[in-house]
Amino acid sequence: MSKPRHRAPAHAGFRAFFWLVIFVGLAAAAIWVWQRNARPRPGPLYRETGWLPAQPSDRWKCIVIHHSAGEAGGAKRFDAFHRARGWEGLGYHFVIGNGSDTPDGQVEVGYRWQRQEHGAHCKTDDNYYNEHGIGICLVGNLNNHPPTARQMISLTRLVRFLCAEFQIPQSRILTHGGVTHKTECPGKEFDMGQLKKMING
Repeated sequence: MSKPRHRAPAHAGFRAFFWLVIFVGLAAAAIWVWQRNARPRPGPLYRETGWLPAQPSDRWKCIVIHHSAGEAGGAKRFDAFHRARGWEGLGYHFVIGNGSDTPDGQVEVGYRWQRQEHGAHCKTDDNYYNEHGIGICLVGNLNNHPPTARQMISLTRLVRFLCAEFQIPQSRILTHGGVTHKTECPGKEFDMGQLKKMING
């Protein structure tokens, strides 16, 4: 006569499944935290070298965002291009690189900002936006793709700083096309709503 087989209690299998679920959940949470900490974020208000000139002007009333409409470039290249057009030099106050001429997300400070001079980036009949607007150019053709993640981080930090330092309300963060209605600049893929969400994040 054969002996009856010993069966493991049913609750033992449930207990093993329970601990497996706990382990997988903790592992997933750890990976999420690591990815979040590894991803660049805007962080608190701060400034980089050159963002605050020695003698800040009170002329600045708004910020005008542009794209270069080409996939490569930087302040030096744009300066040469603008001079070839008969301008004094680089028309923007800041240029944010995309990894072509300068590292992705690098903020270049133009000579106009260093001298607190008017820009040459947003022409209107009264020239208000050149006289009182801080011109920021994102390198890239943003009709074809959005800015890089690092460009958006740098733009967020820069705009956040400028708004705080020069008391510019968020309603005065503008786009070139939004001002003139004559261009798609800074491109169809630039998301102003995302920028303002990041500024407030």
